[in-house]
Amino acid sequence: MPPRIKIRGIYSTALTKLALDRGYTLVGSSSDIRERFGLPLDEAPPAMVINDKEDRQGVELTGEPERVTQFLTFLQENLLDATLLELQSVESPESLVKATVEFPGVSKSKLDEVRSTVCPTLSRHHRLRIIDGNGLEQLEKSLAKNPDKKDGLDWQAFREIILLPLEKSGLFKLEHIRPSGKPMRPRQGVILDSDAHKMVFHRSFSEGRYDGLDLPIERGDYGLTEVKEGSWIVKHSYYSMEKELKGTYYNINTPVEFYPYGARYLDLEIDVICRSGEKPILIDEEKLAILAKEGRISKALQSSALQAAEELLRSLKCL
Repeated sequence: MPPRIKIRGIYSTALTKLALDRGYTLVGSSSDIRERFGLPLDEAPPAMVINDKEDRQGVELTGEPERVTQFLTFLQENLLDATLLELQSVESPESLVKATVEFPGVSKSKLDEVRSTVCPTLSRHHRLRIIDGNGLEQLEKSLAKNPDKKDGLDWQAFREIILLPLEKSGLFKLEHIRPSGKPMRPRQGVILDSDAHKMVFHRSFSEGRYDGLDLPIERGDYGLTEVKEGSWIVKHSYYSMEKELKGTYYNINTPVEFYPYGARYLDLEIDVICRSGEKPILIDEEKLAILAKEGRISKALQSSALQAAEELLRSLKCL
């Protein structure tokens, strides 16, 4: 029998819906959640507690190891790209553990859909909640009064809360999250071209070597990075001072999410590389397999990442 659980945070409505549908008993719910789901006031001790991560890009599951593992599996069955970043012991008499789980783009979109079956919900709700909860709240009040205007309100929210601040800044930063939970040093550049779904930015280099391409960075080299909202691929093209293409590096990742500062995604380890004049190749497939074997990602996400990489590889070979 599923245990009693307590859910708090920005994902509480969607996760409560999923949990109730699976047969979990909810305790310690907020008044808003109790009202939305017709739940009684129940302050019984939970077997597991679910709270937001500090950056609100996912959740932390705290409870007995078996309960936490079961719920993590449940999340990965329902949320394609839910990723286990860390599992650690909690100092307590009960031998509890805490799992830190990232909710990348697909997970947030699915949770948006689930929430929309309970109350008025705009597209990108959970992403917008992280960025500007007050602005989102006002727009969703309008949605509640005018459900037929959802498409227009979706675009208004995306444009006003994400796109306009990003374009106004003129700078683009990639928040490249590793499955270990440790972000890489942000890649930042100047926006050259932008529209509602694609951004291209320019990066300058000093020294070192290019990721994956195994080529040296030379004086005057620069890069153009193309990022598309919702894409499984981020394209990095590297050029010499004379504007000659040296190579292209295609990062395979969870679907890109635009933010006012740039974009965020979870790296899925595999990449497609193409040195100038050579055939494109797929690299680091074994690293992706290890993520799935360790249970950090689902087998379904592993398959989706491989499919994205193989489709890209076929399209490049046809060029």
